[in-house]
Amino acid sequence: MIAKEKDQVQFIEFHQPALESGDYHLKVEQTLDYNGRDADLKTYGRELTFTVQGERFEPLSPNSIYAVFPPSESLGDHSNVLPHITVKRSTLPWERYPGFEDENLSWLILLLFRDSDFEDEADKPQPKNITLGELLEGEENIFFPKDTELQLGQKPKDLLTVIDIKKKYIKDILPSHNDLAYLAHVRKASSSDPILEKEFLPFRNEYATIISNRLPEPNGRSIVHLVSIEGRYTEDGFDFLRAGDEDLIRFVSLASWSFDCVDPNQTFTQLLQRLNHQPSTPRLPENDNPQTEKYLANGYITVPHGLRKGSKTISWYRGPLNTGYNTETYEFPVKAADELLRYDSAIAMFDISYAAAWQLGRMLMLENRRLAIELYNWKRQHSQNLKRLEQLVSNLPLISRRVDKLINFIPPNLKEWFNGVELLKGIPFNYLVPDERLLPPESIRFFWVDPLWIDCLQDGAFSIGRVTGADVEDDHNIRSDQDFNLNEERKITGIIMRSKVVSGWPGLIVDGYDQAVADLDSIDETEGNILPLLRMETLAEDVLICLFQGEVKTVDIHLEPESMHFGLDAPTVESPEWSKNLRDDNGELMDEFLISPIPWHNEEKEVVNLEELAQKMNEYLKLDEFTSAQFGLQMIEGVQKVRFVYQE
Repeated sequence: MIAKEKDQVQFIEFHQPALESGDYHLKVEQTLDYNGRDADLKTYGRELTFTVQGERFEPLSPNSIYAVFPPSESLGDHSNVLPHITVKRSTLPWERYPGFEDENLSWLILLLFRDSDFEDEADKPQPKNITLGELLEGEENIFFPKDTELQLGQKPKDLLTVIDIKKKYIKDILPSHNDLAYLAHVRKASSSDPILEKEFLPFRNEYATIISNRLPEPNGRSIVHLVSIEGRYTEDGFDFLRAGDEDLIRFVSLASWSFDCVDPNQTFTQLLQRLNHQPSTPRLPENDNPQTEKYLANGYITVPHGLRKGSKTISWYRGPLNTGYNTETYEFPVKAADELLRYDSAIAMFDISYAAAWQLGRMLMLENRRLAIELYNWKRQHSQNLKRLEQLVSNLPLISRRVDKLINFIPPNLKEWFNGVELLKGIPFNYLVPDERLLPPESIRFFWVDPLWIDCLQDGAFSIGRVTGADVEDDHNIRSDQDFNLNEERKITGIIMRSKVVSGWPGLIVDGYDQAVADLDSIDETEGNILPLLRMETLAEDVLICLFQGEVKTVDIHLEPESMHFGLDAPTVESPEWSKNLRDDNGELMDEFLISPIPWHNEEKEVVNLEELAQKMNEYLKLDEFTSAQFGLQMIEGVQKVRFVYQE
């Protein structure tokens, strides 16, 4: 197992389905004896035919694939990686058989092709769509098992994807029959926290992973196909059906992706380590003018500002992502956005930040017509109920005059919306980051959520239906007793990151701490130091925002256990051969155990002999049984982690 704090990842050899995919015929009979004589025996029966359908020919849906590695269309230093695909259904690789009675072997394998494999461009595998009928009918000089039988629900008109490759290109890269035992395993996330274990983890964190047996093209492009080998293996290996080297072998492709190995600076760790994190907060570059620098240091930018009488000027604006904690407050409600304008006479410029927040809140609420009507009706009903209650209790001295607390119940939809904007949900991105220079490409910034900015936005939203002075007074009474404002004790901070890491590595984990510690190994990872994560969401393909409760000073970014990849240790000056360090049961590297050189089926094409590699591993580990679970644990490259510390 790989353990981190309370969470663990368990490697499991296989997960057999309750029923194999295929057709079933069920027959049930019951014989009743009425009088103890054979002539009075009556037999009743029922027959039922049904099919257990699993994937077989059709491509996997994107929703059934959890992740692939290396990421599709990525550019990075992946030349030491054994590509893998992780699927959400943990039984998938064992729902059919690669050969007769191969119960615990995967019927799916990954075929990796390099651009340099092929003598001619036309020889490269080109996926094409055909019907199931055409697959079974076959084509001249294209070899595919002709004895494949359809099951119930499979129709000749069903579409599927196939690739045709000459035998000479694949005979040296296919895994052996014995290699199949190490190509697939199950990973299950678990927790020592009984609440998490009971309520969440058993239902969503069990995946099946299939590993390739070949390294990608160094400094070139590779394409990987997940193909079916159902019924195509014997104990001697893949059955080519007596095809010649120039004949085409047909495979059903259930998924495919491609990637490039070119730039060593495009790996997960390198991309993060190269992030621009100076300055630490979202602000423009320093300015020599002291008055200008005062605004820039607080995250302001200049924007065009149209005044009510038609004149135009330039004003300061800052969104809710502040460079520090703002302790300012304001007496709400306000009558209009202009009430929140601020004027700096020293430089003759307005600060429109809070006015813009108020106006945005009003526009967002009006944009959601259903919610706006619900807010208006609730405020009106509340005001009417309040007046009735005041009349009823005006002559009862023992009852508090503040009877509005008895009826001031916020409808769930409204409460959810107002609580959501506290976490910046639904706020347009150009209000959060109004200038690209605040968050340039490949950068990360720390920030505080400005509680006054959020209060202004909420008051603007709450102004719906506010017309008369009485409406203003009613809104004041309602808001004074409701949780429509950020509590001053609830400090919210966060990070916003713009990087290829966000799109290239789904499933990132971000941990925030209230201590500023640069050493990855020295922080005290206890519940007292880890800050609660309030929100983590991608705002764009390459933009990630995380909000924490409390003041975040250190952030660790790493991959979740399900994103761990597999590979070998590349040759170096000190160790010129491909090698592999072994791990203990907790996933920690054991420097004293090193396999070198790696056994190959074909060293020139870098096709690994998985069976022999597994045997060499067990010579060191001396386990009673060495399965795909132990092999998967040994082949992982680990969860990479990069730390960022807030610099004041």
